[in-house]
Amino acid sequence: MIKLFAVWNTIVTVSLVVVLFALLSNHHEVKAADATDTVRTSRLEIIDRSGKTKAVLGLDQEGSNPKLVLYSNDGREAAFLTLNSSGYGTLYFQNKQTEGKVSVGYLWGSDTLGNKEVEDPLSSWGIRVRGLNGGQTNFGLLNNGQPIPRTR
Repeated sequence: MIKLFAVWNTIVTVSLVVVLFALLSNHHEVKAADATDTVRTSRLEIIDRSGKTKAVLGLDQEGSNPKLVLYSNDGREAAFLTLNSSGYGTLYFQNKQTEGKVSVGYLWGSDTLGNKEVEDPLSSWGIRVRGLNGGQTNFGLLNNGQPIPRTR
């Protein structure tokens, strides 16, 4: 009788292992997203584990031009990338006192084009560094190829 019980116990154990293995290994395949899948939104926020916003991809205050903002640990804008209405981009780095402490890319121009103009004749491209006293230094070129005039 004990021998029969041991055989029965072995058969039940093996059967349970086979059934459990079949159930656990019968998983559904995870399909990778197709390249044509699209997520559409007007604002995307990236948060850390505590819920603090670390980055925002959205639109500027006028709601017409894209803007990417990166936030420091204290919640202030530390850097942002934006386009103006002509599609010219600028990357700004901030410090605690000065918005646009360092600017790289499109610095300034008329932002309006004449009838036959393709490019803004007054635009300048380069690097701008601002001081706490309101002074600034610009390095770069005007659209006509001339260096940006020295400022104080």
